[in-house]
Amino acid sequence: MCHPPILIVDDVATHLTLFSATLEAEGHVVLTARSKQEALELAQNHAPRIALVDLVLPDGDGAELIEALTSRCPELKAIAVTAFATVDRAVAAMRNGAADFLVKPLTPDQLISAINNALAGRSIGTLPGEAIGHGDGLEGAINSSKPMKDVYATIRAVAGSAASVFITGESGTGKVKAAATIHAQSGFNTGAFVKLDCSTADPDRIEEELLGHVATADSPAKPGAVERANGGTLLLDEVCALSPAMQARLLNILQTGEIPPLGGDTPLPVSFRLICSSTPDPTEEVAHGRFRADLFYRLNVVPIHLPPLRERGLEVVEIAETELDRLCAQEGRNFRTLSTGVKAIFLDHNWPGNIRELMNVIWNVALLNDGPVVEISDLPPYLRGIGTSPAQGAESAPPRFPGRADPFQGRTLAEIEKQAIEAAIQATDGSIPAAARVLDVSPSTLYRKLETWGKPVRGARKS
Repeated sequence: MCHPPILIVDDVATHLTLFSATLEAEGHVVLTARSKQEALELAQNHAPRIALVDLVLPDGDGAELIEALTSRCPELKAIAVTAFATVDRAVAAMRNGAADFLVKPLTPDQLISAINNALAGRSIGTLPGEAIGHGDGLEGAINSSKPMKDVYATIRAVAGSAASVFITGESGTGKVKAAATIHAQSGFNTGAFVKLDCSTADPDRIEEELLGHVATADSPAKPGAVERANGGTLLLDEVCALSPAMQARLLNILQTGEIPPLGGDTPLPVSFRLICSSTPDPTEEVAHGRFRADLFYRLNVVPIHLPPLRERGLEVVEIAETELDRLCAQEGRNFRTLSTGVKAIFLDHNWPGNIRELMNVIWNVALLNDGPVVEISDLPPYLRGIGTSPAQGAESAPPRFPGRADPFQGRTLAEIEKQAIEAAIQATDGSIPAAARVLDVSPSTLYRKLETWGKPVRGARKS
């Protein structure tokens, strides 16, 4: 079989020797370079299809080299190599053209797998440009706000790699769906997506759930979550809930690549993509001694934080209307839009249950009412200031609009937006940049709107 040449760029001679020997044993033609300049010359003369690039080079940044290589040859698949301390730079390199990244120290199997994935086209370089952000499985798949643009960019960057991902966020922000999206767009999508909820599993059986057990006289063999995820993706949901003993077992599995099924003596080799999630801040769990630091650093190769819905601005309205359209088609309802008052309530509500709460509200509305416009009277009582919120339990919820059910009655969303912008500018002593930061928009957006409203602000900007 004829393999395309592979360029390895690393200034450490032992790394070049190890990587070259591993790939040559697989039948690959290998080119080696110890500097950015040498790599560019080799690439120009030999046109490699794959480049394995260390991010720290003596004469330049490896990420810049990746950008230069992929610009000269768009078909080249670049793989960034980094240590834990430079993972952020690796992700940035992927956004600028790298198809994958590996974390040192590398095993021969990891190196061979990455090269084979690149040769097979299982990398972000082959994903459709619009694969993310259009109803692909991630809850609240709207990405007009900066926090969600960052989330989508990171998912796009890491989906094609084998790197471990640690997803954090409040309950209801869509951590499990984000993990499923990464799996679906990865090179592991032909294998199973296996989820183990560490917070709800029986503490006395969590070891069996994770590792499985061999056949006995009383029961047949039962594969554990790790074995079922072999060749696919394992999601350890709420991983910080694992006991110290199970944390140690998990660390051992990751270090050895083997699992010892309960009751058996022969370890089983496994290879899978690992994704973990946590509602509590894992760094706080480590700081308080509830989670092993060495395990956390092993898991936290690529962190992804899903922002709460209250920090996503006008996206709450976009998500609500998108879900309303879907449910109306499913349930045979005629709703077409939300009233101004409902939009105002949605923008004002804190959404402690995040996306999950919003989805349930829209489902409730679509099941119990019909359109064409969702009015305040169609909303669950707690959103109308009546009764209790699901997040408040038995506590009394104060009226949202004392003495008036809808302060925005008869006003358009554009009028409400104008009032909010003018109030923010007044509160920041006329500073457009400061008001933009408060509203989480670009200053140019505010200047453009103010000009539309006939307000002469271009010549009088305040810093």
